[in-house]
Amino acid sequence: MLALVIGAFLLGWLVRTIRPVPVVVTALADKYVLQVALPAVIIAKISKVTFDADVVLPIAVAWSVMLAAIAAVLTASRILKWNRSLTGALLLVGVLGNTSFLGLGMVESLLGADHLASAIAYDQVGTFVGLALWGSFVASTYGAGEGGWRSILNRLVRFGPFLALIASLVFRVIELPDDVYPVLNGIGKTVAPVAMCALGLRFTLSVNRSVQVPALFGLITKMAVLPGLVYVVAVLVGSPQELAWSTSILQAAAPPMVTAGVVAVGAGLSAELVAFMVGVGTLVSFVSLPLLSLIL
Repeated sequence: MLALVIGAFLLGWLVRTIRPVPVVVTALADKYVLQVALPAVIIAKISKVTFDADVVLPIAVAWSVMLAAIAAVLTASRILKWNRSLTGALLLVGVLGNTSFLGLGMVESLLGADHLASAIAYDQVGTFVGLALWGSFVASTYGAGEGGWRSILNRLVRFGPFLALIASLVFRVIELPDDVYPVLNGIGKTVAPVAMCALGLRFTLSVNRSVQVPALFGLITKMAVLPGLVYVVAVLVGSPQELAWSTSILQAAAPPMVTAGVVAVGAGLSAELVAFMVGVGTLVSFVSLPLLSLIL
């Protein structure tokens, strides 16, 4: 899966450098991910996720990291006077990490298969629920369209991932037939390659000056400052080498989430910032995460 994610992004980037792709192509890819593939993943994962004492720490770390990132983005936005498009995009790709498609593969290969249970808890009950709830809120609040709570509520109840989250809670009580899950999981596997290829089609290392500062702020905060704080907390209350802590630190350092970028672009937020942060963050993570694992 990790090789597929990288390959899809590089393919999209290569195509962009050879010949510009019509906007309708990336728009259709985004719509497919948001309205079909991502809801399928949410229903398949959240309706089946189990809770036990062994996963409490990674879940707590995941939500603490997201809340700290939100506070950092909102504070920086107010001080530096970033517009709503940049702020909204940062509240998605600067808060939610790629703890699934990239994170799980990195945890297994760098820390070992015994860390996967903690990594999955961090991803599913932390980041993934965060995407469904926080992603829906940000897309409805900061996205294109009229303001006011009625308009926001109207967009929210028509947002595919949010509806899928509500459905998944229902399906925890009323179980779906077993043969439905392979279909949902099969559709869900297309999220990463389609989303990464679409972002590759938008990616460029040359961005407007107005995007550079927020993008670098988001990347440094998401991939260095916050995992650094988690590491310090681990030293103070336990050990960074403990299974749950080491897994949580590596997941906290994951680059911006691909599907959060699709949600941001689909909501009309800064596509330039999203493509830059997801693309650069993903490329940097191929070096930063292995280096980080050396001290875990």
